[in-house]
Amino acid sequence: MTAEQPTSPPPRWLSVLRNPFSRIVLYVLMFIGTSWLMNRLLPIGHFKFAELLEYPASSPILWLYALHSLVPVVLPYLLLARLIEGRKLAELAPRRFPRDFPFGWLLGTAILLAAASAMAMFGAYSIKSVDVGVPWLVPLVVMGLLPGITEEIMFRGVLFRVVEDGLGTWIALIVSACFFGAVHLGNPNATLWSSVAIAIEAGLLLGMAYACTRSLWFVTGLHAAWNFTQGVLLGIPVSGIAVKGLLVSSTQGPTWLSGGEFGAEASVTTVLICTAVAAIFTRQAIARGKIRTPFWRRNASASIDTGATGGAVNTVPSEIE
Repeated sequence: MTAEQPTSPPPRWLSVLRNPFSRIVLYVLMFIGTSWLMNRLLPIGHFKFAELLEYPASSPILWLYALHSLVPVVLPYLLLARLIEGRKLAELAPRRFPRDFPFGWLLGTAILLAAASAMAMFGAYSIKSVDVGVPWLVPLVVMGLLPGITEEIMFRGVLFRVVEDGLGTWIALIVSACFFGAVHLGNPNATLWSSVAIAIEAGLLLGMAYACTRSLWFVTGLHAAWNFTQGVLLGIPVSGIAVKGLLVSSTQGPTWLSGGEFGAEASVTTVLICTAVAAIFTRQAIARGKIRTPFWRRNASASIDTGATGGAVNTVPSEIE
């Protein structure tokens, strides 16, 4: 029986690029460059985000907007994974889509239905009528699928995953949740509380859902269904943006309970429900051994193993194959 040959270390320049900080900077630079190139090749002009919801599904501007949203986010992620990290995208494996995306969608729908029910129980949400003619395809794309795909790749696929490679799961969770809440400060009707609420409920929930499942399909489905259910089905503003819904509804009462003009995401009921679900994912992630330790603890363990066995220490992150 022959001993397994150790794998040769990557070139120095590749080791530098594989550093977590380098990977995040590289992704940001590729995002900026690709966005600039898209604006030069396919100029789309300037318009308010809410105006997109008024366009018909056949409008070229809608699908140009979809390209401008997807290409600068998805293409750099593919290049980062394949060329720099040298790995297959297990988190986006096509075979996982038929299972993970629908389950994520069902969970996202259930969470918002539960939040709206809790708000209604306390008199903070009421239904006035039903509008069966409400358009749904454009809001599904603009407010559901596009944010679900792009934000999950950026915040879970890049920020959470790469920070986790260096600093471990818990620090990555805090960092990604804080950034996720902070970017929503620029939304219409946003307040400091609404961003804190999003950081807690969505940042922690989506971060731990990804840590547990290691599937971007799952968190994309959850995120997209969250937006679609809240806006198109329940008629509640989505992150401060008013949407015509199947249910013609209104929110009332104290802002901490109703969410005010920002929507159900700023309601304490949503925060509590999402925190409870995040706790379930956390427990499952721990049980499945999906929690990663910081690099200094991994290095200490590797040093002990090396001293005992004489083997070589693998310094390449475990996500990279």
